[in-house]
Amino acid sequence: MNAAIDAIEAVMHAAGRGDAEAPVRTMQSVVRSGKEDFVFVVMPGVWRERQAAVAKIVSNVPDNPLEDRATVQGVAVMLDVATGSPSLIVDASTLTTIRTGAVVGLATRLLARSSCNVLGVIGTGGIAADLVEGVAAVRRIDRVLVNDIRPMVAATFAERIPFDAEVVNDNDELASRSDILITATSATDPTISAGAVQSGTHINAVGNFSPTGREIPGTVVAASTRYVDDIDNAMEEAGEFILAASEGLIPPGADGITGDLQGLVLGKVPPRTNEDEITLFKTVGTALSDVAGLAAAAVAAEAEDLGVVLS
Repeated sequence: MNAAIDAIEAVMHAAGRGDAEAPVRTMQSVVRSGKEDFVFVVMPGVWRERQAAVAKIVSNVPDNPLEDRATVQGVAVMLDVATGSPSLIVDASTLTTIRTGAVVGLATRLLARSSCNVLGVIGTGGIAADLVEGVAAVRRIDRVLVNDIRPMVAATFAERIPFDAEVVNDNDELASRSDILITATSATDPTISAGAVQSGTHINAVGNFSPTGREIPGTVVAASTRYVDDIDNAMEEAGEFILAASEGLIPPGADGITGDLQGLVLGKVPPRTNEDEITLFKTVGTALSDVAGLAAAAVAAEAEDLGVVLS
């Protein structure tokens, strides 16, 4: 996790120098009778100084867990820029969970109060452990509060993570007791109420990436200082901001966003200004973080002789 956080910070610096870039990702959906739409996303990117050309293709099927299948599946490929041949192929779900945890960790390091020690997690699916690990890499976490729409999943998660953990069955109570809050659900309606978040809280909103859905209510969005991983993607997919703007609670488009992760890393965007400020970081995914994660994975795979060599 620490290597992934460092790689993402490094690629943000590289992007600021023009050495890394990722275009807006392409998303396609297929209507399925009686089920939520099948969605798949293609995300390319390059990191020139690392000679990394990357593409990730993933599917997102929210109802998969009901049939004991992963929500996110796919493959990520790094191409050799000298020959064009694939130089590394990895499971996209694993890459996504680790790099998302790292993105959240980096955002938390830049935005959360230094004194934060209670982490709340709403949604304890497959990505949640990496999100907790990402936050714990940058803040001393003494207690983790968890909840899930599936009580047994929340209980099992609380038992497995290496922290003092408590299941809190009410999301509003969980949010009110948390210094840092993670929402990582497939919910399309807010998971918390308007007054649940206390002053000084840092929120990482991870789960929803639909323009018509949201995990955080508009009043909380409006009361927060708002950041994203990628402004272009967020303007297309971050329902939290899109819906709050449609309700007249925040300015529309980029005007409703304080800045992005790259701006924070480069010092071009102001971070938290006081202890009472609520900060909200919304991640919908950026191919730059995939480029960084895959580049770091390639170094680890070669150094530790991991995986299978195909010739």
